[in-house]
Amino acid sequence: MIPSYKLKELLSTQFEVELLEASIYNLKDKSNKLRLNNFAYSLRELSRHFLYSLSPEAQVKNCDWYKPETDDNKPTRNQRIKYAIQGGINDIILDEWGFEVEELNETITQIKKTIENLSKYTHINPEVFNLADVEIDISAEETLKTFEKFVEVINDCRIRLKEFLDGHIEQHMMESAVSNFFENIDHLAPHFSINYSEVNDYHISEINSLEIVVELSGILHVTLEYGSSKERREGDGLDLEESFPFVTKIKYEISEEFPSNKFEIDDYDVDTSSWYE
Repeated sequence: MIPSYKLKELLSTQFEVELLEASIYNLKDKSNKLRLNNFAYSLRELSRHFLYSLSPEAQVKNCDWYKPETDDNKPTRNQRIKYAIQGGINDIILDEWGFEVEELNETITQIKKTIENLSKYTHINPEVFNLADVEIDISAEETLKTFEKFVEVINDCRIRLKEFLDGHIEQHMMESAVSNFFENIDHLAPHFSINYSEVNDYHISEINSLEIVVELSGILHVTLEYGSSKERREGDGLDLEESFPFVTKIKYEISEEFPSNKFEIDDYDVDTSSWYE
């Protein structure tokens, strides 16, 4: 049994990929009567690592929707799944934005049940011990598909929410894109002026407990100014029209309004390497 490349691409870290491969390897040891149980246990642990990597405890607890539900004040599995999908955006805000909250909460419940299904063969009882090879192949395929569904559904929900938010952000992001400081350009000329910028691509890269982070890239069109205004008027100075690619992030505070009027723009990383070439 070989895990699909698609599944490997959905995992978050190299450790998770290696754990998946090691889980599959358990099935090859036909002398081990626990090979199916070990495989299922490893996949269940992989599901835990995958979910925890998307939902750090401190971030979950920092969400305004978080309420302790256990004696040890640890986030529950449902709360971790909720954070992995929607970060710190609470259901009331999602509903006001027009997102299908009821459908999302049903999906969270389904994901939880999918994880629970991975435990089917981890409890060693006579009916799941030392099964015949044919039964093991069928059960292993079912378990792997269960895990794949778990990973896919979480990722699909994250993508769906980000695409939904993308549709509400374009105009504000375009207007905000030029209001920043361009340190790299300062090194090219004594003075410069920004003519205009073009945003070529943008996407929501992160939704954490407090912010919605948008990464954007584009082209910045500038005039590099050499010499004083008088020197340039008299022909002794020089104005050069140049264009440089840039990348930056806009971090919007999570609030009832989106895009929020409370946001920060990182200093632009303007790629001026072409100038030196």
